[in-house]
Amino acid sequence: MAVIGIDLGTTNSIAVVFRNGEVEMIPNSFGEYLTPSVVTIENNELIVGKIARQKLVTSPENTTSLFKRDMGNDKKIKLGKKMYLPQELSALLLKQLINDAEKYLNEKVEEVVISVPAYFNAKQRRATKLAGEIIGVKVDRLINEPSAAAIACHEEEFETFIIFDFGGGTLDVSVVDCFENVVSICSIAGNNRLGGIDFDRAIAMYFCQQNKIDYNSLIRAEKESLFLASERTKISLQNKDEAGMSMSIRGKSYSTKISNEVLALISKPILDEIREVIRRAVKDSGFEPSEIDKMIMVGGSSYMPVVRDYLEKLLKIPVSSADDIDCMVAKGLGKYLGIKQRCSEVKDLVVTDICPFSLSTPIVNESDKGNPLAKVIIPKNTVLPSSKTVTLQAYKRGQKNILISVYQGEEMYESDNILLGRTDIKIPRNFKENEQFNITYSYDINSILYVEIEIISTGEKKVFIVGEDKKLESIKENKQLKAIKEISIKLNSSPEYDACKERTKRIFKELSPEYKDILRERMESLDIMYNDCVNNIQKKRAIVEEMDRILDIFDSFSRFDESDIFSDLENEEKNSILKDDIKVVDGTGGRVS
Repeated sequence: MAVIGIDLGTTNSIAVVFRNGEVEMIPNSFGEYLTPSVVTIENNELIVGKIARQKLVTSPENTTSLFKRDMGNDKKIKLGKKMYLPQELSALLLKQLINDAEKYLNEKVEEVVISVPAYFNAKQRRATKLAGEIIGVKVDRLINEPSAAAIACHEEEFETFIIFDFGGGTLDVSVVDCFENVVSICSIAGNNRLGGIDFDRAIAMYFCQQNKIDYNSLIRAEKESLFLASERTKISLQNKDEAGMSMSIRGKSYSTKISNEVLALISKPILDEIREVIRRAVKDSGFEPSEIDKMIMVGGSSYMPVVRDYLEKLLKIPVSSADDIDCMVAKGLGKYLGIKQRCSEVKDLVVTDICPFSLSTPIVNESDKGNPLAKVIIPKNTVLPSSKTVTLQAYKRGQKNILISVYQGEEMYESDNILLGRTDIKIPRNFKENEQFNITYSYDINSILYVEIEIISTGEKKVFIVGEDKKLESIKENKQLKAIKEISIKLNSSPEYDACKERTKRIFKELSPEYKDILRERMESLDIMYNDCVNNIQKKRAIVEEMDRILDIFDSFSRFDESDIFSDLENEEKNSILKDDIKVVDGTGGRVS
């Protein structure tokens, strides 16, 4: 029985395995590693991959692609006379990749690990796992695509870099900190609807404009043909500065030339969106730009010179392209399989991942009751798994039920965030006081969300997951949920930092009044720096070490007796600490303010 990894891409998908101590790409029936994520129906038979891709032009009404962009929503896609959900189409793609893998490996595949965009929400992730369930394959683990790419690109023992994962339909940007045997994902930003196909569209619109073609008047087959010609032109521009584009529409020939310079001009809105995603990732990482060593480009759309040139001009750090750009996520996924299976070659590598977006619930806005506020329960960039609880209360006495809603986002108002699911909870009619309840969000390593509601007066508990049609589906509390809570407590505890805080309290009591304010000022400053580090583990360690150093000095003050012979030495050391600026040791042995 084999365990394989599948990079389930918007435009192409790849299967991979870890065996004999190394990552091995799995070829499909054509001997190729990339399988187009396209499905067609012909003579009542569903066909996936290379043949289906050709049918986008010859039989567009029976063929579909880009369905990954619609994962998790209720959109149905027509193939022939039947309608399919995106997860059903993804299941067909998974089945084809698994069949190819079983033939290549000559053994049954019992489990699949699937990579997904980091910005996939709970519904999209659940739909991805459901695709595996549809074909009866076990999918216990999802891994974020940039996290897989980070594993593949990890080379130096100590380095901090940006992974720029730009695929056919999605963009994910992560800041990654590597130290000792740890690959730590510090922040993630992304756009699930931004990718190489947007450049195809820009080229297609330019072609129509230059040839005075009304795009909206084209039939579906003509549009598909136009987009395929645009994609070919885009690929041609990877190796030369200018390319010709031509096609025939209703017996009339059209053509134009396009250069990378022109492509950069017509793609400016796309490039601006790329800039914003990078800005968010770096801002949320806890790292200064000067602390980041380089950017590594992965994903098939990173081949484009327009993108590479833009990033090289935009950033003050080196920008490099990984080998086999469009296979790096798959290669990292394969290496992760080795970690998961505790293979000796990679078993000591530790990978941490984070929640890419905030999860919130609405609360009453006292100043504008028709416009509820959003209360964040799990902030973005929280290390996974995570479980957090808040206590809320019903708005008025005597309520029979409360509406529980789950949102993605951290905007101030409920309406500005993305609704994931909601449900009604019955509560006791308490006429003396407003009923209180606990709401717990538990987010597992696959970024699957569990919502637990506890009515405090009765102790009644209910557990939900995000289901179809923006509903919260009730489930039984399981072992996995309990495990998330236990691990979350361990991950969110910082014994070294907590020890410093307790030590500070003890020393503060023992100091003479004139030095209490100095200690308070020093420790408050370090506290702020510590909390600003977000997931910068190395810098947090350095700040705790600095706290210990400062406390050692103040501890020595508290042991001096003002009347003993050490008073001169005491004053000398006290004056020294008053003059010293706080310096924090960085992760590489240097010192930064």
